[in-house]
Amino acid sequence: MIKGAQSLERALDILQRVARSNGQGTRLADLLDQTGLSRPTLHRLLSAMTAHGVIDHDTRNRRYYLGERLHLWTMSAMPAFDFRESYGPVLIDLAARTGDTAFIKRRIDDEAVCLARESGSFPVKALVLDVGMRRVLGLGAGGLAILAAMPRSEAEAILARNAAAIAAAGADPAGIQRDLAEARESGHAASTMAGLGVRTVAMAIPDSSGR
Repeated sequence: MIKGAQSLERALDILQRVARSNGQGTRLADLLDQTGLSRPTLHRLLSAMTAHGVIDHDTRNRRYYLGERLHLWTMSAMPAFDFRESYGPVLIDLAARTGDTAFIKRRIDDEAVCLARESGSFPVKALVLDVGMRRVLGLGAGGLAILAAMPRSEAEAILARNAAAIAAAGADPAGIQRDLAEARESGHAASTMAGLGVRTVAMAIPDSSGR
């Protein structure tokens, strides 16, 4: 790999790891452990990314966040990728019919990102996800539904890559496999969020290519 391409790969990996903090920020020590980069190399990349506005560094809590420039770029891309225009009315109707909270999530690499959320009339709101929140595939009904719609080999490879994050969340790998098998059989996924008393149900929506 040429040097420039290697630096780009490392920068994108850092962005992905900071994004996984879901707005909580990421410490330098965590990035050192996760990336395996040396401290000087990581500092150099973070300094360059901060200078370009794709990473923000809060000197008060010493954490790194996604930068404002990424938001501006995303807003520029939204006309081409605005799923809310296509699915928004359906989401609103689903929340109205059930009285519960409805979400749209989209797969990006090995994660699912919440694109939109609508609350129904039921007085207790199950706001288990905020818009923009990321969760690795394998956690929650949405991720299970997406995995169940994939070829098994692809789903198992993603679960293997996400194993550390799934373990850190305290999830039971055997339980995930049982839920995944049931989702493949029934065409929808269901999951109970431990400690919250919330039951979630999800279905995968294929894109125009059938994925």
